[in-house]
Amino acid sequence: METIPVAPPRASIDTSRIFDTSIDPLVRLRIIEAGEFEDIVCEWAVGYLMQYENYKSVAQIGGSKDSGRDIVAYLDNSMQSFDIFQCKRYKDPLAPSGYMSEFGKLCYYTMIGKYNRPRKYFIVASNGIGQDLRDLVEHPSKINRELIDTWDKYCAGKRKILSSGLPLSAELKVYIEQFDFSIVSEISPATLIEQFAKTRWYKYHFGGGLKQRPKVNKPQEDIEDEELRMQYVDQLLQVYSKHENTSINNIEILKLKKNLHQHFKRQRECFHNAQALKRFARDELISDDAYDDVKNQVLHGVIATCQIEYDTDLKRVDETVGRSQILPINSTELGAINILEKSGICHELVNDEELQWIYDSE
Repeated sequence: METIPVAPPRASIDTSRIFDTSIDPLVRLRIIEAGEFEDIVCEWAVGYLMQYENYKSVAQIGGSKDSGRDIVAYLDNSMQSFDIFQCKRYKDPLAPSGYMSEFGKLCYYTMIGKYNRPRKYFIVASNGIGQDLRDLVEHPSKINRELIDTWDKYCAGKRKILSSGLPLSAELKVYIEQFDFSIVSEISPATLIEQFAKTRWYKYHFGGGLKQRPKVNKPQEDIEDEELRMQYVDQLLQVYSKHENTSINNIEILKLKKNLHQHFKRQRECFHNAQALKRFARDELISDDAYDDVKNQVLHGVIATCQIEYDTDLKRVDETVGRSQILPINSTELGAINILEKSGICHELVNDEELQWIYDSE
C-alpha cells in the first residue's frame, strides 16, 4: 500500500479571537464550520497528543477522497501503523444514522488494502455522540450486525461510500462480521476542549488571551560560549576597547573596568529579556509575526539615532538604547513592550546585522 505524506495543519493567521471570551468554548465548538472543526482536531493531535502518545507525525487528510480518514496519527516512520480520528460537525449529538457510512468506509477500504486497519479509531463529534451510538461503541460487537443490517440504507447507495454505489458483497459481509470494532472509541467535546486548551492553537479558535509573561531573572554571571560568540557581545567589547584605548577582548579584562562591566551587565540583562519575549511569543503564538513586528518597529524607531556620528561609539550605544526605551510600542498580541525588552531588541538587531555599534571613522 502506498501512503502519501500529508502537510501538517495550517498556521492560522486570524488573530481576531485571541482575546474574545464572549462565547463558551463548548458552545462555539457546536457552531463552527466543518473545516475549522477538522483544523481544531488536527491541531489538538499535534499540540497535545504528540506529547503523550508515541506518534511520529500527524496528517490532516479530509476532503472527499479521505476514504474515511480525516486525521491520521502515525505510530512509526513507515506510516503503516496509525490511529484514525474521524471528525463530525453536527448541531445535534451524533446518531448511528449519521455514522454507519463511516464504519462502512473503515471496513471497505481496509478490506481492499487502501490502508491498514488502524490500531485505534476515534469518533470526534462537535456535539458528542447520542445514546444510541454510544450503546454501539460501548458494546462494539453490536456494530458488526448493525452495519450489515443497515448497509443498504446507509452505505450501498451512490456517493455513500463509492460514487457508483457499493452493494454488500459476500466477501465484504464476511469481512464485516469478523471486523474487530473494539478499536472504536469517542473523544468527547469536553475532553477535546480541555486538552486543546493546553496547546498554543486554542486561543485562535476560542479566545481567552495569552498566558501572563513570566518574570525574567537576571542572567547568570558566567556567560555561555554561545553568547560570547554573538555579534552584540563582540561589538560591545570593541566599543569598550575604543573607549579605554586598550584591548578588552574578554570578560575577565572587562571586569577590571568596573563602570564598563556594570554597563555590559545591564546590556546583557536587556538582551536576555528580549530573548525571553521572543521565546514567549514562539511558545504562545503559532508564528513569529508578532515578535518580528515589534522588532521591526524598534529598528525603525532607532536606526536614525544609531547612524548619527558620535564622539564615541559608547555614546552611540547609550543614545540608541535610550531612544528605544521611549518608543511607544504596544503589540496587539503581546501587549506593552517594556524598556528592557526594547533595549535588548537593539542588541538582537546587532546580531542580525541590522544595527551596528562600531562605525569606522572613514
